[in-house]
Amino acid sequence: MKHIAYGVILIVFATILLPTVIVIGLAPARSVVSHGSTVRLINSGGLKDIKTNVEEAPADYNTINVFVVDEDKNVKMNLEDYLVGVVAAEMPADFELEALKAQAVAARTYALSKELSLGGKGCNLHPGSDICTDSKHCQAWISDDVMKSRWGDKYNLYHDKIVKAVNDTKGLVIVYNDALIDPVYHAISGGETEDAINVWKENFPYLKSVPSPGEEVAQKFKTTVTVSSEEFVNRIKSKTPKANISTKNVLGYIKNVKRTEAGHVLSLNIGGVDFTGTDIQDLFQLNSTNFSFSMKGSNVVINVIGYGHGVGMSQYGANAMAEDGKNFEDILKHYYTGVEIMKIDNLLKLKNGKA
Repeated sequence: MKHIAYGVILIVFATILLPTVIVIGLAPARSVVSHGSTVRLINSGGLKDIKTNVEEAPADYNTINVFVVDEDKNVKMNLEDYLVGVVAAEMPADFELEALKAQAVAARTYALSKELSLGGKGCNLHPGSDICTDSKHCQAWISDDVMKSRWGDKYNLYHDKIVKAVNDTKGLVIVYNDALIDPVYHAISGGETEDAINVWKENFPYLKSVPSPGEEVAQKFKTTVTVSSEEFVNRIKSKTPKANISTKNVLGYIKNVKRTEAGHVLSLNIGGVDFTGTDIQDLFQLNSTNFSFSMKGSNVVINVIGYGHGVGMSQYGANAMAEDGKNFEDILKHYYTGVEIMKIDNLLKLKNGKA
């Protein structure tokens, strides 16, 4: 019986296992038809290799796990349906259609870069979720009921417009060197976007400073924050008690203001203490780090240009480009340097076996 058993084992090995070993051993490391192809996501300025199943990916990435903060729960959504809620929340619905399309592609790219099924890190505030609806952490999103409440009798007009923007760009993502980018965006740059290295101390080759004309029409293009000299001194000392500053000639204590080429404050010295532009932005709740000081009587006036971090796509700049006849691809390639717009399916298949 032992001889018979050994014979059976040898036959099985020869007819099944051995060919399998040979095929695996001789298979090319990268293949267009490989079930374990590699997709690269750009994360924090570096390339991260992600394993994904090409055949299963379409079914996976079209369903996204969204943590809805207002409901305190994770909700499975169709990706494109989710994007309607994002575009509705992130960009004014009365913007030009091509600007809304650009927003849809940027939002899709961001969501897919976060998806756990594609190897993203997901939402670290809500384990198991791909993304959340907190705009300070991930992307904003609103429900259909909120859209109806917000838009009133213009609901059908605006909803149909945003659905068209999403549908017309279905599956399109922003890619740099065969990788999904981190498509950051903001409301108003102040006339020129910022280089990411000045904001996050990391070099993203596609997040470079570019002109952004036409934003002046935005209501918050220029804003001011006014505080008494006493309040100004108190807030500075609340951050750093050792600051040598008083209410007498308060602006005389502000020195060595260093700015980026786009105009944002990198650093400054107040009362002998060094601060970053972000420090001052946070202390006085400013819309951006592009600010300057003046006096009005005994009050300190902080004059602010722009709204947001200033990196990547300016939403008001995108709308100005759309009004000037540019399409969504023109807009995205302007604000994200050296990128391509392509279908996510094509990225997953990795044309020509390129990793």
